[in-house]
Amino acid sequence: MPISVPMVPVRLPGERETTWVDIREELNHNRLLFLCQELDIDIANELIGLLIYFGWDEKDITFFINSPGGELFNGISIHNIMLSVPTDIITVCLGEASSIASYILIAGTLGKRVALPHARIMIHQPVYIGSEDAGKPSAGELFNELKALMAIRETITRAYSRRTGQPLSVIAEDMERDFFMSAKEAKDYGIIDLIKAKSMKENPPPMNIW
Repeated sequence: MPISVPMVPVRLPGERETTWVDIREELNHNRLLFLCQELDIDIANELIGLLIYFGWDEKDITFFINSPGGELFNGISIHNIMLSVPTDIITVCLGEASSIASYILIAGTLGKRVALPHARIMIHQPVYIGSEDAGKPSAGELFNELKALMAIRETITRAYSRRTGQPLSVIAEDMERDFFMSAKEAKDYGIIDLIKAKSMKENPPPMNIW
């Protein structure tokens, strides 16, 4: 049975009446974005639209991630938009950022990429799966797809290298398999910059991430 989206009361400035709105809409209104499932084209288009809409303001965007990954080109599109808008984007790995989700995580503003203490991050080489409706490809089509995949692989590997500070050879070797990291390992690797303190009162972070 599907779980309905919670509604929350909101009172707009100057209004007496309270309006009940979708909690996701209210969170997005406050510049909080979420990727908390497998990435598909509908979710990607929604996130791209929000990033473009909010990305030209001075206020930071906070992007929470808990995802096993998803479709390759959708993730690449989000990564590119994140790097192209002028506002800072705080990325926060809540639990998992695997595959293309980790590629989105590294696109956060340098110094503002965060993970919770028990988060897990995984990188690996991209895998492109063609359309099921395409039929049996010819040898030429397979060759062209392989060339395209190798080009994408190089682009992504270089992006990880630039955003982490790791040598290209290290990234290429580590991405040959599913390479899992704890939050501390991801910080040492350069994928994130901060691990959120267990208690913000006892050990407050150097910036407001909420």
